[in-house]
Amino acid sequence: MSFGGLYISISGIDANKKALDTVSHNISNVNNPYYTRQSVIHATNRYVKIGEGLEKGRGVHVEEIRQTRDEFLDFRYRYELEKYGYWNATSDILGEVEIIFNDVNNSGLQKVMEGFWSSWEEIYKVPDSLTIRGLIHESGVAFTETVNHIDTQLDNLQLNLNKEIKNEIEEINNILDEIANLNDKIKLVEGETSKVKANDYRDRRNELLDRLAGMMPIDCYEKPTNEIVVSLQGRDLVNGGYINHIGMTTDRPDGVMEGKPNKGYAYICWSDTGEHIELGEKGSLLGYIHARDEIVEKYRDDLDILVNNIASEINALHEDGYNLDGKKLGESFFIGDGQTIKASNIKVNPKLANFNNIAISESGDKGDGEIAKKISKLREEKLLDDMTFEEYYRDLVSNIAVERKTARNIANNQGKLLKQIDERRQTISGVSLDEEMTNMLRYQHSYVANSRVVNAIDEMIDNIVNRMGRAGR
Repeated sequence: MSFGGLYISISGIDANKKALDTVSHNISNVNNPYYTRQSVIHATNRYVKIGEGLEKGRGVHVEEIRQTRDEFLDFRYRYELEKYGYWNATSDILGEVEIIFNDVNNSGLQKVMEGFWSSWEEIYKVPDSLTIRGLIHESGVAFTETVNHIDTQLDNLQLNLNKEIKNEIEEINNILDEIANLNDKIKLVEGETSKVKANDYRDRRNELLDRLAGMMPIDCYEKPTNEIVVSLQGRDLVNGGYINHIGMTTDRPDGVMEGKPNKGYAYICWSDTGEHIELGEKGSLLGYIHARDEIVEKYRDDLDILVNNIASEINALHEDGYNLDGKKLGESFFIGDGQTIKASNIKVNPKLANFNNIAISESGDKGDGEIAKKISKLREEKLLDDMTFEEYYRDLVSNIAVERKTARNIANNQGKLLKQIDERRQTISGVSLDEEMTNMLRYQHSYVANSRVVNAIDEMIDNIVNRMGRAGR
């Protein structure tokens, strides 16, 4: 009976030691946002019969070290994270587009256009002034260089987005590889006959699933073998140890950037079939793709329309005018390197570097500046969507700001929703120092109590073995 009691107390010591180890593990990970709190589940050892109708307990054992998490909240979090990833990426890129068109401090294209139109008004007053003619030329160059620069910045933004897209595709594939590797480890640790849980591996796997959900809309579920299946649009990306990587192609999907040159941008496809993948408005990866192909191109097209119309209207008048020598040269003020004039290629006609060739006379008289007057009046005419050129540009900049505000509001709302869900997850899964300290004291007292029982039994056995019967000797 004494040795049985010793075994029972030792089982209590061992069970509480494992519980204290788990508490220590929880406390050490208190600042790890991806850690899931672990709890030791104690279970009674099987009883043994000691007589007719009598049984004796045999102590305690650790049945399981269980993670405390709510899978429904994980599902909700990842579902909302997909939307947040898309709108946050969209908001960020619209912010960069807004900076490129920068008119916030009255220092962008709006200011340059004002100076350009004003120079035409000035030359009308003194048509034969070479100084003012030089001012027209320089203000025209300033206009072309400004729109050239905006177009270059938009192009650079697209190139940077393309790099980011390639990096995300690589990161996604690396995550898929690691998830498959973790599946193998978890399956090995949590075999059919094993009661051990690979909790730390599971934490890492859940962290990767959260990261993946922010980049693309995934579905996932756990198999009976404890391996996770990750799928996209009904096709498996990971199934146990099987991996189907996201592919990359420079072939554009149908309907994307039609009529524009293929710059070799990256698009996502299935690696096994080459078929393009359309993700919907979910995930940062698609946010970057849409921003590169749609948002940037949309505002580049708007700028091209503005530049082309300004150039066309001014050229039509300038070609009909006479230069300072009374000659009608028929030269355009703006040219586009033999192509349709747009923001990327517009420049002032090099022949106008000779200021005499600026044609502002309608009659050929040196004192005639009627062409300059007509050009300056273009500023006030509603020639683009019932707007003046300056109104059109202000509307363009305003649209960027409105679109960015909309995207930012959606991203912020999604962020708040994510925070609420995550706080609920942390309430369930996060480590509470107060609770862990309470558990530590509880297990410590139990450990000490079992130790005292062991000491008492040890003293009792010592008395029986070494001291009883000595009085008769």
